[in-house]
Amino acid sequence: MPYTSIREAAEEIHSGLITPTELVLETLERVDEQDGEIQAYITVMREQALQDAEQAERELRTGLYRSQLHGIPVAIKDIIAVKDVRLTAGSQVLPDYVPTEDATVVEQLHKAGAIIIGKTSTFEFAYGPYSPPTRNPWDYTRTTGGSSGGSAAAVAAGMCLGAIGTDTGGSIRIPAACCGVTGLKPTYGRVSCYGVIPLSWSLDHVGPLGRGAEDCGILFDAIAGYDPRDPNSVTGPPGRPSVVLIGGAEGRGPLSLQGLKIGLPQDSFVGPLDPEVRQAWHAALLVLKEEGAEAMDVELPRPSMDMYRTIQMPEASLAHMQKGWLTDHLDAYTERTRERLLQGQTIPAVDYLLAQHERRIFSSSLRAVMQRVDALVLPTIPMPAIPIAQMDQDISIEGITENATGALLRLTMPFNLTGLPACSFPAGFTADGLPIGLQIVGKPFEEATALRIAHAYQQLTDWHRREIS
Repeated sequence: MPYTSIREAAEEIHSGLITPTELVLETLERVDEQDGEIQAYITVMREQALQDAEQAERELRTGLYRSQLHGIPVAIKDIIAVKDVRLTAGSQVLPDYVPTEDATVVEQLHKAGAIIIGKTSTFEFAYGPYSPPTRNPWDYTRTTGGSSGGSAAAVAAGMCLGAIGTDTGGSIRIPAACCGVTGLKPTYGRVSCYGVIPLSWSLDHVGPLGRGAEDCGILFDAIAGYDPRDPNSVTGPPGRPSVVLIGGAEGRGPLSLQGLKIGLPQDSFVGPLDPEVRQAWHAALLVLKEEGAEAMDVELPRPSMDMYRTIQMPEASLAHMQKGWLTDHLDAYTERTRERLLQGQTIPAVDYLLAQHERRIFSSSLRAVMQRVDALVLPTIPMPAIPIAQMDQDISIEGITENATGALLRLTMPFNLTGLPACSFPAGFTADGLPIGLQIVGKPFEEATALRIAHAYQQLTDWHRREIS
């Protein structure tokens, strides 16, 4: 069942057509077949996963059914703590670190009955938009994006049914777009970051990846909630679970988008764009409009990468200073991460405060735009997954040269600055067979609206069900 959805697998488990142990064994077999080449996993929790599957079976036999995640294999990005399992953060700084407690998101998944199948790769301490050494399952020469590239690749290759990643500038949505899966960055603070190694405290988000929007909704409902251990945690408004709401508004069919207004940012915000990405964006808009959505042009301010970096870099440096890693293990970092962490220490406080002030102005301007629409729809990244060899190099899009890292972050990081929920979903393939991702940005706490739009689109298209040959 490598390409089944969480809902489909849950129905088969609940009806007795498959057991959690059988599903875990199939998943582990898939890992054995695929991961030698893809390298999505840092640690495969084989024995623990099988023990947890047996426990799930015992619970199900007694009539205890925790949720649709009961018995479902899920992967966890390796900057998130799983009790008694090595956590590396993709770095030699932490060669032997074993957490003594679960991160809150892992606790929540356990309560829902999910089975943790393993820890997935990340750029060192999540400090980059790709995930070496992981390869893109669609083309091994291409980047997975990052830093949750291991989680996205594992889902895309059928080596888990869902996964958890983190997103500071786009690190859930970028790999979702590169790998042809669906990923959700929730509203800031909606999912606890307790037990997650921080990159940038005011920009970090934790969220799910799955084959489709419905799977992301199932995972999100399990992990969202207020956590007093996370000082940035917030309580969302009461309401029905996202997985219920994505089925459509009261009195309307599950595909109807009637009454929804979607905003289309101007070209100066989204451009330059690869022509195939632009074509897929326009084609997807036609599908959404056919289902009743009203599209309208909106003018969005475009935050600078300098503003984002001036906030993100000092926060990252402070986090590593507080852990003592910069003092005790400076030489253990890779050169790129070490340089960025040291550079972050040199940014003056007045520059950081000015960037935060500019961020407030940008956020206020975007909130004003969002009062006119229910969601924004735009590309996730301006080009398909690029060759691994081009990472950090200059690339050309529509004849305009820009750094590859900046290009990957350009359309995602604005919504980390504002904390708005954003969902990336597959909306086509290039002539070379590479996935193309679009993102839906919702209002605060309206993850369900973003997921609902993506889900409606996915009921009318099959891009998210494409199988890797």
